[in-house]
Amino acid sequence: MYYELALIPLFLVIFLFVVFWIVAEGTRWQKHRILGPFARIIQTSPFRAFIIFLLIFLATIPICLSVLSGFWLDVYLVHRVPSNTVPVVDTLLIILVLSSAMIPVVWSHFRTWRQAARSAAEMRVRSSA
Repeated sequence: MYYELALIPLFLVIFLFVVFWIVAEGTRWQKHRILGPFARIIQTSPFRAFIIFLLIFLATIPICLSVLSGFWLDVYLVHRVPSNTVPVVDTLLIILVLSSAMIPVVWSHFRTWRQAARSAAEMRVRSSA
């Protein structure tokens, strides 16, 4: 029971990541009836896009570990030793796959934010000189 309950936040984080990843680029998403609010949130600034993806990435690891602890809590409540460790391996593979998908997205938005900050600083230096 706890294993299944712990899957709900995991699917929610995956859903949010996919939605924000889809609407992160392009202004046409802002007019979409359902995805418009997500597009307006993430397209406000490069810093906000980076922070959103970073927080989703950082939230993935404890949520995946809560799925694992939900499995062990179910095993403990049944008073049985599990016959296999498939959920443990599956949970670790899920963390690996999600991280390998999220790290490039987080890194690209970090680079975009860093470049925007450099350009803004350069413009301030040029205007003051």
